[in-house]
Amino acid sequence: PCLDDEPCFSKANGNELWVIILEKAWAKLHGSYERIEAGFAHEVMRDLTGAPSYDIDVEEEGLFEKLLDYDLKNYMMAASAGATSASVEQLEELGLVAQHSYGLLSAKLVTDQFGDEVQLVQLRNPWGDFEWSGDWGDSSDCWTSELKEQVGFSEDTTDGSFWMSFEDMKQYFSRIQ
Repeated sequence: PCLDDEPCFSKANGNELWVIILEKAWAKLHGSYERIEAGFAHEVMRDLTGAPSYDIDVEEEGLFEKLLDYDLKNYMMAASAGATSASVEQLEELGLVAQHSYGLLSAKLVTDQFGDEVQLVQLRNPWGDFEWSGDWGDSSDCWTSELKEQVGFSEDTTDGSFWMSFEDMKQYFSRIQ
């Protein structure tokens, strides 16, 4: 479905249509878009790939090390925003959407400009907008040109992808799939 010549839900990255087509097929399988709203990403991953999937609390001990390993193994990952102490309004002010699933694209351990190790995660809003505006977001002062190169930072600020610290992620996201 479209509104004002734009897809209502998922947005393509450039000329890619597979996300929109996959979403439509998934909605058709379940009878409507309404029935797939606010579902669980790990169930979708399992149903579409046939592979096992897991739902992990962000407070799980050693989770960041697992994310580094999963990233190296190219596992498909997602993160669920909301269901934390942050209100819907707080999330919106920070550029996040409550009760929404984000693609978890990468996990990196970097050394910042002060010599401190920082755990970073890269997320993508499948809607293609509403990006994190806190530390390590696209326009954050935390970035140096060396760090941007180290993590493969994209200068495209409108693609829905962004970086944030793992500590911030644990504050605003509740589950990893």
